[in-house]
Amino acid sequence: MEFLIGSPFSSPVGQRIQKATSAALQTEDWSLNLEICDIINETDDGPKDAVKALKKSIVGNKNFREVMLALTVLEMCVKNCGHRFHVYICSLEFVEGVLVRAILPKNNPPMILHDRVLSLIQVKRSHRSSD
Repeated sequence: MEFLIGSPFSSPVGQRIQKATSAALQTEDWSLNLEICDIINETDDGPKDAVKALKKSIVGNKNFREVMLALTVLEMCVKNCGHRFHVYICSLEFVEGVLVRAILPKNNPPMILHDRVLSLIQVKRSHRSSD
């Protein structure tokens, strides 16, 4: 059904998120992550498109390296993007449907991924209370 609505990686920010979360990366690409934040902050559809691409990078992904890179992008966005982005990621739908799903026991996530997700939820809670 996804072909009817387009790939989450077809937007400019989605393309960069796909590149920033590639398992082929040896380490995080901080300049690319900052570029993602700029697009989110400067475009009307940036926050929505970024959330769709991040969800696709995290949910159901069995490559935990890619999930960790996606969480790094998410954390950078939490810290560098404004209210419009925070509205999307602080929603119950995103927290439960993306973050909590990533650490469900059936996915057998490594403890480092589990800890990272819980840490991000805490970071978002503190940012939400300051918005």
